[in-house]
Parts: sequence; structure tokens; C-alpha cells
Amino acid sequence: AMEPIQPSANPLQELQERLEKLGIDGKSAGAVDKKDFIKFMDDNKIRKPELVVRFGQQLLKNHSSFLGEDEWDMREKVLIAALDSGEYKVAMEMYGSLEAKFSKPKGEPPSRRLKKLEAMIKEHNGAYDSATKVYTDEILQHDKVNPSGFRRLYCIAKAQGNYSDAAKRLNYYLKLFPGDIEGWIELAELYVSVDRLDFAKFCYEEAMMLAPQDYRYPLLYADTLYSLAQKGRKGSVKNPMELARMYYIQSLELAPGNTRALLGLAMCLRALKVTPQTQNLFEWTEAEIARAYSKAGPTGRKLLGTVRAALKQ
Repeated sequence: AMEPIQPSANPLQELQERLEKLGIDGKSAGAVDKKDFIKFMDDNKIRKPELVVRFGQQLLKNHSSFLGEDEWDMREKVLIAALDSGEYKVAMEMYGSLEAKFSKPKGEPPSRRLKKLEAMIKEHNGAYDSATKVYTDEILQHDKVNPSGFRRLYCIAKAQGNYSDAAKRLNYYLKLFPGDIEGWIELAELYVSVDRLDFAKFCYEEAMMLAPQDYRYPLLYADTLYSLAQKGRKGSVKNPMELARMYYIQSLELAPGNTRALLGLAMCLRALKVTPQTQNLFEWTEAEIARAYSKAGPTGRKLLGTVRAALKQ
């Protein structure tokens, strides 16, 4: 069995450190480092499409023999990232290469992988009806449980601002694929964006059950409980602030030094009013926050003053 991916405790800080090692243009860095950098962003769900385009193109141009068969996955990654970052010309160049490789002879069913990418290009151009037709008639018609087909229909509804339809589509998808953690996280984010925190909380509970060793899900769950408490809502929980405190601690146990959980814990302790029993925990949290920000160089040290001031309010 594959080892589960261990996400970074402080992904954005680590991303910055890795980027500094590669050099902003990355031209002098090796193929392994560039490929690892793109994988790191994938594993930690970091959306920086311009970096995927930059380093992915360099790998394809200068290191195609190193990539071997992975070249086609890399071309697909660069295509999707190029659409995301508005680099349409790059996206079409990648599509041309993939089409040359994967298009089927006349009479054979077309490649679903190509059809999906073709529809994504239509989405990018705002041709949502045409893209929907590809997903429903050319992908789901032939593969009724094609996960990417369902996911893209949800993305179209969301892009059109139709949040209730997007939620319906994603809920239907998750009935078919209840083990898709990313689907639960997307649904939670959708509910947060329309202030349905009670529904978002349920989605994060599902994610925690599916990946109990991943620190990100108790962290997101705690954030939701904290928001419920701040808004004076309980969301079927007796004391959401107290429960948020417990889940920030759980997140820290899974990923010690994770700054977001430390900040959340400190804010919870402030909101619950620091008592003699929690004074030691609060002081420890403040010291850990200071250590984490000090390690992040001059920018981190500058931010530390702002964070300390916020915690004293």
C-alpha cells in the first residue's frame, strides 16, 4: 500500500524556503528539485499556478528524458495551471502535444482524458453550455461514474455563481464517491462561502474520519467551530469555543509547530479568558508562536509584533 502523504506543518513557509533554493527563475536548479517542488505544491494543495507553469515548462523543455512517461502527466498539469493563471497560449501548446499523443483513430471512442481537457478549455473561455455538453454527452454518457466529469459539472455551477446547484452536484458526487477527501473539503469551503458553517462542520468531520493522521482537517474543523462561537452560534455543539480549543491541540499533536493551529489555540484561550489552569498553556503557545515567526526571517519577525498585539487585545 502507498504511504499516506505527510503534509508540511507550515506549507507556505516551506514553499518560500524551497523557492529560494530553486532561485526565482529556477534556471540553474536541477530536474529533481523542480519536479519535487511541483509535487510539494500538489501534496500540500498549494494553488500557485504560475509556478507550476514556470517550472513545468522548464522540465518539459530541458529535461524530457528525465521525465520519461511522466512527461504527459506534466503536460496536463501545466495545461491546467496555464488555464488557471491566464496563460492561454501555453495551455493550447500543451493541448496540441497531448492531442498528438492520445487522439484515437476515426471510429474508435475518443480519449476521455482529451475530452476533459477540451471541455476545461471551453470553461476557461466561458462556453459553459458547450463544456457541460462534453461532460454529460461525451464523458458521463460512456462512463456513468467518471469522477472528473462530475467534479467539472460542479465547477461550472460554481463558476456561474449558482451555489445551490453546485452544492447539489457535489453532494450527489459524494454519495457516489464518499471516500474523496478533496470533495468533502470543496463542499465545506462552498458552505463556508455562503455562511453555512453547520454544514461545513459536518464535511470536515467526514474528512477527519477518512484521514485521522492529517493535521489539516482538525485544524479546519477547529476554525469552523471558532467562527461559530464568534458569531454566537452553536451549530449543534454545546460549547464550540471549548471544542475548537481541543481540535487545535489535536492538530498540533499531529503537526507540532504548525503556526495556524498555534494562533487558533491562542485566540481560543483569549476568548475563553485565560484562567490559572490555562495560563501555562497560553504562555507555552505564545512562546511557540514567537519561535515559529522568528524562524521565518525578517518578514516573520516583523509579523510577530502584529500577532502579539492582536493576542493582547
